[in-house]
Amino acid sequence: MARPALSEEERFSRRAALLDAALRLYREQGTLPTVSNIAKAAGVAKGSVYLWFRSKEEIFVALLEAAFLELIARLLSIIEAIDPRPEFAPDTFATQYAKLLAEVPDVVRLSSVLNSMFRENLPIESFSRLDRNVGANLSKAGALLEQRFGCLIRSKGADLLLYTWTLTVGLWTMMDIPDEMKKVLDDPALATFRNGFHTEVKTAVAQLWRGALICR
Repeated sequence: MARPALSEEERFSRRAALLDAALRLYREQGTLPTVSNIAKAAGVAKGSVYLWFRSKEEIFVALLEAAFLELIARLLSIIEAIDPRPEFAPDTFATQYAKLLAEVPDVVRLSSVLNSMFRENLPIESFSRLDRNVGANLSKAGALLEQRFGCLIRSKGADLLLYTWTLTVGLWTMMDIPDEMKKVLDDPALATFRNGFHTEVKTAVAQLWRGALICR
């Protein structure tokens, strides 16, 4: 007898369970888990994973998309509440942004993995969907930013958020030092790196925003 077709809610629930298992393993291991390990953690047969995802890379893209959308959704709340006066906004935003990154660390970590992966190994369809969805939400956040700050012309709000994110990932890549190498930070020449990622990203983002919000 054929199995009854899954409802849309059941399909979503099973897909979400696989993503939850993949994210849990990633947090534990610090690397992308294998399909076999994801299936085991989710309590399903390995073959079942391929009903929802074609590869572990596709799972990775789905995790990254979810993390990005959560980050942008929470950024909207920060932007809506920010003091629109340019002399106060940079420090206020940078403080809230650094706090947000500490609360949702997966997005930065997963993005750093993306930068180290060969793009040709990523599923084009899934990656294109990620770009479209993240781009659309980034444009929405940028438009809200332009409403808050009259000195930001059309599209410059999204640009500022993109620069903010690029700066964030760059700092993370430089400062994500393995534990066994942290002893090198005793070198006085590397004092900046001892401040920690969240301290540095707060300072750097505030400086970036000060320059961007100068109304000419």
